[in-house]
Amino acid sequence: MGLDHAIRRIIPTTAALTYNPVCKILFDSFDLLPKLMYREIRKIPPNHLRIRIGVGNRIFSNHISYIAGAKNFWIYAFQSGLCRLDSTIVDIGCGCGRYTHHLRDHKFKDQTFTGKYIGIDIDDEMLEWCRRNFDVERFEFHKSTHGSTSYQAGGIENSFYTLPASICSVDFVFSTSLLTHLLENELRNYFVEAYRVLKVGSSMAMFCFSMDHLPPTYGDRHTFKHRVGNAYVESLTSPEAAVAYEESFLFEAAHRAGFRTADIVTAPGDSQPMLLCRK
Repeated sequence: MGLDHAIRRIIPTTAALTYNPVCKILFDSFDLLPKLMYREIRKIPPNHLRIRIGVGNRIFSNHISYIAGAKNFWIYAFQSGLCRLDSTIVDIGCGCGRYTHHLRDHKFKDQTFTGKYIGIDIDDEMLEWCRRNFDVERFEFHKSTHGSTSYQAGGIENSFYTLPASICSVDFVFSTSLLTHLLENELRNYFVEAYRVLKVGSSMAMFCFSMDHLPPTYGDRHTFKHRVGNAYVESLTSPEAAVAYEESFLFEAAHRAGFRTADIVTAPGDSQPMLLCRK
């Protein structure tokens, strides 16, 4: 068993370690040599922020996965017509920009992203990093009022967060691994808000842990043995660390929010299937 995997087995969520000053220094020290060698790596966030958003077992060697990890998602999104280069896009749980930098840096001939990107997160440090590293003309970042024990965000109890966009003004709402950290009330909140801001005919895409399509890590790192309402959670002390749902509940929540269709997009071996809903 490698060092990365051993740490993940002992600690329910490595995100908690990234708030410790000593751990930050340790984690970030693994950036020193790669940043000296490769110019591209100098533009990415420090390692402790990358670990905070999730790196699998690559705690000390996740540089390339941050740079290239979202490429296939955007190819799918653009090829499927979920968004265009001039779209207004809302990313709920934007973290430290792992999916955002592809839009910022895209340039083919004279084509660039000319739309508007709205990133939402609960983590002040990651939001501040994004605000410093993405241009304000196309990118804006907002803090949600929700809380999380895993991400040391207090939040406002029983709050309803309103997305900073007007009704029927957004072309695409997505999240990557947000639902894997949301309990039921927050999940329903974001579904309702996504439906409100989306244009008619537009889509919401949400990655999730599914009890109907269990991840390869099930039975090892993940067991989802506890229940909190409709949520299956890994830890009762830190329930937002890893959350799974039955697909029937996800469909019900989507339809209750108003979505016309709700489907699961998955493939054999998927860690996180994608809930795809159309308004």
